[in-house]
Amino acid sequence: MTITASLFISLVILTFVIYLLSLIKHNKLLIKYSLSWVLTAVVILFFVWVPQSLLLLTKALGIYSPTNMLFFLGFCLSLCIIFSLTNTLSRQSVKIKTLTQELALLKKEGFVTDDKE
Repeated sequence: MTITASLFISLVILTFVIYLLSLIKHNKLLIKYSLSWVLTAVVILFFVWVPQSLLLLTKALGIYSPTNMLFFLGFCLSLCIIFSLTNTLSRQSVKIKTLTQELALLKKEGFVTDDKE
């Protein structure tokens, strides 16, 4: 991998991590959801800064170029993150549905009133 590519990838990843930290600081992103992104960034930066390990992995998997391997690794890690977030979204959806149903039953029985006025 060329020095230019290494610097560019490092700059993009570090900018992304700074943006993540900014979102966490302003309470727009929970830490538990950002940890997987930070971990992905660290793994990619490791391979960018230690290219021998990337070359070893590239040759072992039979991928043509280390840059292709790096982006493939990032893609795979992103898929893991997307799956994790989809799983969390599904669980939250079930919880919201249950909570809505329980609230409707409490309103029907008169334990809860609408105070919209």
